[in-house]
Amino acid sequence: MPGNKNVEYLSSQEWHQWQMELLQSTVNSVYRRVPFYQQAFKNAGIEPSDILSLNDLHKLPFTTRKDLSENYPYGLFARPLRDIVRIHTLRGTLQKPVVIGCTAQDLKHRRDLAARLFQTCGVTKEDIVQICLDPGLTTLGQELKESAEAVGALVIPPDPVPAPAQARVMMDFRTTVLVTTPSYAKRIVREIDAGSLPLGALTLKTGLFVGEQLSEEDRSFFKEFLSINSFSSYGILEVSGPALAFECEMQDGLHIAMDHFIAEIVNPQNGKSMPEGEEGELVVTTLTARANPLLRFRTGDLTRIIKEPCKCGRTTMRIAPISRRCDNIISIRGIKIDPGEVGELISEYVPGPVPPYILVIQTENFLEKLEIWLSINEEIFSGSLPQLHNLIARLEEAFEQKTGLSCKVRPREYRTIEPLLKKGRLVVR
Repeated sequence: MPGNKNVEYLSSQEWHQWQMELLQSTVNSVYRRVPFYQQAFKNAGIEPSDILSLNDLHKLPFTTRKDLSENYPYGLFARPLRDIVRIHTLRGTLQKPVVIGCTAQDLKHRRDLAARLFQTCGVTKEDIVQICLDPGLTTLGQELKESAEAVGALVIPPDPVPAPAQARVMMDFRTTVLVTTPSYAKRIVREIDAGSLPLGALTLKTGLFVGEQLSEEDRSFFKEFLSINSFSSYGILEVSGPALAFECEMQDGLHIAMDHFIAEIVNPQNGKSMPEGEEGELVVTTLTARANPLLRFRTGDLTRIIKEPCKCGRTTMRIAPISRRCDNIISIRGIKIDPGEVGELISEYVPGPVPPYILVIQTENFLEKLEIWLSINEEIFSGSLPQLHNLIARLEEAFEQKTGLSCKVRPREYRTIEPLLKKGRLVVR
């Protein structure tokens, strides 16, 4: 296998060799050790020996978030628990949690990948890195902190303090690199602009944006108000952490970390491979994961492969920024929520059939906030206001505990939400 020093600059032939060797190892591992994949192979009528080249990738079964949830907690582990050194329970789902295990080698790979992300953005040991993320992105924040430290930077780790306090920390500690979501960065800009903190006193040079899509409008906004270079990264907590793909200095698409992942673009309706350059669903296969290797994980994100070579010289595949979802999943401040699963949570607290509801997403001070508009019926409101307030409080608390995202439950008459439901709109922005 080629050396790792210039791994992002391999030839096509070297990439094929690299990925094929690791793919065969991964396929054999899950076939021998993971009952879920043993059955999936049987259902597909294939064996590991049928995968002779990357062109055979389409023969392998897909893996979905539902599969991860249904195999809670250890069903998809390919290593015994004595080899596992860390477990992440991912929030954002209202069904059984998704559990990701890591061996010591897995943790090193994830740290190295995120360190590559920082280095690609120009971060060095001379920088002061401030990480500002919502509590629901704790796993992401931890990996970014460890990787920035591995680069040698001074790190101000995530701290759940309000935006004004984050802005003050940025001034006082002379932060040079801000790691956050685009929406939270805008909130910090607003606090600086509205308060007594002069923008001219900032020492920021770089913004690294995770968890949400960075638009070109966002990039221009941060350039104008913060005078920083903005870099976007893409990661999936179930698969990769924050650095599955990221921008280089050319900022023309996101480079896939091909030494750790194989990326495909498929038709979201039938799962067939899409021609290069056409938009479809991103599907990812892990190559180096030991505890939780995943075959053809369906991300639900729509993008396309950029065919033209990057002017930076890297030979890794690039994808365009994610355009939208191809399923019903919504992302709020980096946390993914299935609107249909909200009904399952409501059913735990309300007797009888689940009453009609819609999710309302509003933006306040650049941050998205969620409300659940719940149709009132006799089971919910029997005439006792204290009882109703208690139910609402319990629903709000349960939602935040399961997802890491706060919300407000608003009782509404059915006629208020009926027109939206008749149009098939379960989510309103």
